[in-house]
Amino acid sequence: MSEKREKNIQLAHAVLDWNRTYLRHDASLTEATVSQCFGEDFIVEPNGRHYQANASNYLEFLNGMRASMAGIEYQIIHTVADDDAVVFDMAVQIAHTDGRQEHFIAMLLMRFDDKGKVALWKETYLPRA
Repeated sequence: MSEKREKNIQLAHAVLDWNRTYLRHDASLTEATVSQCFGEDFIVEPNGRHYQANASNYLEFLNGMRASMAGIEYQIIHTVADDDAVVFDMAVQIAHTDGRQEHFIAMLLMRFDDKGKVALWKETYLPRA
């Protein structure tokens, strides 16, 4: 197992931990906070859509998404990684402030830049019963 592969896995887990901390309605989130895990310019590809992102426009997106979120939790089922990227097969649960729960399955591909920041976030997700 290569050192780069192991580092990519550690970085990917750190991003999920970051999400657990900041993807909540009551968390303090700023451009500087976004820049802790995400590169200066990066790509976000949810369910086949493609967006060029930076700390400013991603913060705007995240603020809208997390406005009613009480928390997010991930159950990683499989991890596939190499020197270039990490893929997580996950079950995801989002709790909302009004008591609603969302459950979905997701395949998340993350690539990191030379500073260890997310360069690509590519996620395919489907609702789960």
